[in-house]
Amino acid sequence: MIQARDYPLGPVRLLLLLTGLAFLTLTGCADPTRQVISKPFLVDSPSPETIFGEATIGPKASKEAIQTIAVPPPPHTGPLTLDECLEMAKKVSPSLDSADQGYMGALWSRWQAITDFLPAVGVSYGRTYHGDRATVPVGAGRNQYSFGAQISQPLFTGGRNAANYLLSQLGVSAADIAKTQAREDLLLAVKQAYFSILATEKALNVAKSTVVNLQSHLNVAQNFFEVGMVPRNQVLEAEVELAKAQQEETTQSRNLVVNKARLNILLRRAVEAEVKIVDELKYYKFPLTMDFCMNIGLNDNPEIRLARNQVEAGAKNVDVARSELYPQINLTYSNSSVGDSSRAHGGWAANSSSWDVAAVASLNVWEWGRSKANVEKTKVALNQAINNLTSLEDNTKLEITSNYQSLISAGRNIDVSRKAVESAAEDLRMVTERYQEQVATNTDVLDAQTRYTEAQYEHFQSLYNYNLAWAAIERSLGRRVPAQGLPDQPLRPGSRFEVNPRNQQ
Repeated sequence: MIQARDYPLGPVRLLLLLTGLAFLTLTGCADPTRQVISKPFLVDSPSPETIFGEATIGPKASKEAIQTIAVPPPPHTGPLTLDECLEMAKKVSPSLDSADQGYMGALWSRWQAITDFLPAVGVSYGRTYHGDRATVPVGAGRNQYSFGAQISQPLFTGGRNAANYLLSQLGVSAADIAKTQAREDLLLAVKQAYFSILATEKALNVAKSTVVNLQSHLNVAQNFFEVGMVPRNQVLEAEVELAKAQQEETTQSRNLVVNKARLNILLRRAVEAEVKIVDELKYYKFPLTMDFCMNIGLNDNPEIRLARNQVEAGAKNVDVARSELYPQINLTYSNSSVGDSSRAHGGWAANSSSWDVAAVASLNVWEWGRSKANVEKTKVALNQAINNLTSLEDNTKLEITSNYQSLISAGRNIDVSRKAVESAAEDLRMVTERYQEQVATNTDVLDAQTRYTEAQYEHFQSLYNYNLAWAAIERSLGRRVPAQGLPDQPLRPGSRFEVNPRNQQ
């Protein structure tokens, strides 16, 4: 029968192996290119609350994410809808990928906290050459080889390890909330850019039609002046108003280019790429009440969830600091051997060998109040986190109230402004005909044109404000709100507030 000790792994080979692994690790860290992240070891645990849940990105997913970000998607041939823009942005956004990386880092931090519960193993190996024969022990050679092994298991740490593990659990939750935060910020930015393009396109069309109308009026005024029916100052007034309209057209053209560039950047396309989008600047009745939105926002808003997480983390930090006030107990086992052969380990070919087991309790008796100061400092941080949560809840209430009232106000203005556009158009038509009959003055025509232009601007601005306020409310709630309302199901796993369909009426 072949025994394992007949083919031992020598200490020299072990040290060479560890050195090689360390060299490869350091070489990989020195690589300036983006590194591929592997998943933590325990990814198949039955419950996310035990050790590890499923990571969002692993080696394969990381490569795909890097390739997606490095290589822009192929150009879209047809007009883009808002949903298509949102999906494209989520696939290529560096901020979302950074949030995923942060989540992976939190998973590894949790594994690091788990290792504090496990025994630590250490080995040492050395060679000593005695130049002076007198210093050599009796019966030993000048070359002395020593090997040592030690195992240490923490038995009691005053609750520090448990608190650190719970703190790492909160870190995973915080990283998950940060992913939601980054996604909602990105979606809001895409919606703002999308609606800005639509509003600017409509404003540009209004400016162009205004230029056409004023140019037509200038031609009529010029003809009247040439036959002596009107003085020259009416021609000059028409020229001035036409110049203003042309300047407004130029301004709106510039704004449209900038807004399209903003959307291209969010979609990681070329800045100058052509953008064609579907007109979704429309009015749909908002399906939720303000109280319903307030309940959702105070419960599920990403910033509030993160603030609550920080309060819980602050409490755990207090527990970690208090652990220094308790004794630390460790159980250790050590084995050492010394011999003339390089294989002097485990008592084989060793001149002397010994082992011992010890339970060691240690307690810092007096450190001039350092531990107490650390505890008080963490209490201060906890109180600050509580105050931040309270302030954030108040700000969220104000934000939801402001956005909801802006949405209601803009919705009411849509109907009013639509009627104003119809009335202004009819007024312009009547005044223009009267001017051609020389019953109305030049000023009447220019004023009517101004009223018509402003009415159109206000109508499209109301549509823009309404859709933008809807998007802002979705950001406050942390989810999209379709026109038919939210589904009859919990808002998110573990939510303390469930949707009541009667609240959506």
